[in-house]
Amino acid sequence: GGYRWDVLRATKPKWLPLYFKRDFNDERGCGIPRWAAALFPACVDDIADKTPVTRAQFSEALTSLEFQMPMGPRGNIAAGAELSDAAVDALWAYVADGADALAPAAMCARLQAMAEDPNGDGAIGEGPDSLVWKEFAMGLGAKPFEMIV
Repeated sequence: GGYRWDVLRATKPKWLPLYFKRDFNDERGCGIPRWAAALFPACVDDIADKTPVTRAQFSEALTSLEFQMPMGPRGNIAAGAELSDAAVDALWAYVADGADALAPAAMCARLQAMAEDPNGDGAIGEGPDSLVWKEFAMGLGAKPFEMIV
């Protein structure tokens, strides 16, 4: 599986999983990242599915996710805060990389490109398994340790 249980136990999310579905075949069950389920539900059901999302579908799915303050940035964002159009635009610009639609594998590959994982192949040879806040912020060109207000 490639997971350390201590990494999974926290009061706040510590990292962003970079896969669509991971079945541990043990008491941990099957891990499905919220972003994958929201953006590419068909791919979660069938990893071979390559159905892309448009910019409008991406925005709708992303903004429908309930915000959970991650571990890492300084400060706090109040519960119920909405994702800004500028934030959605910045993420789309990065992950779509100029394309009109975004395929599941392309999204995963662009997120994996942000990772500073020394084990670049990940647990099962499909690339880095996760991103921490600092890697994600820096990948989008943000300063990861600026105070959030």
